[in-house]
Amino acid sequence: LHLSIRRQRQMCIRADGNQFTSEQVAQIKKNKTTSTELLQIFGEPSIKSVLNETEEKWVYSYTGGTGSVQTFTMKTTSDMSTHMLDILIRDGVVINFAETNTTHNMNVSTQ
Repeated sequence: LHLSIRRQRQMCIRADGNQFTSEQVAQIKKNKTTSTELLQIFGEPSIKSVLNETEEKWVYSYTGGTGSVQTFTMKTTSDMSTHMLDILIRDGVVINFAETNTTHNMNVSTQ
């Protein structure tokens, strides 16, 4: 008879950036949505870059995740995700945008 006792502790990994949803992104319409409307939907971007006299690039980014540690095996796992939204604005109107979601799963064992 083999008895295994595992105790697991959950951790929250600090989130960073502006959290937003794909539903919010779906509200953006190329050549129609204005920078004022973006501010109403998402708030201030993480990064604003002036590209030239008429164009700006706005970036909304959010990184967060969870982690756990198994006490007896010292195995740690973490799930991190990054959600980014890059928006190109010309004369105050969105001309293009791209949304990306990236998930990182990490497992570490000290045995």
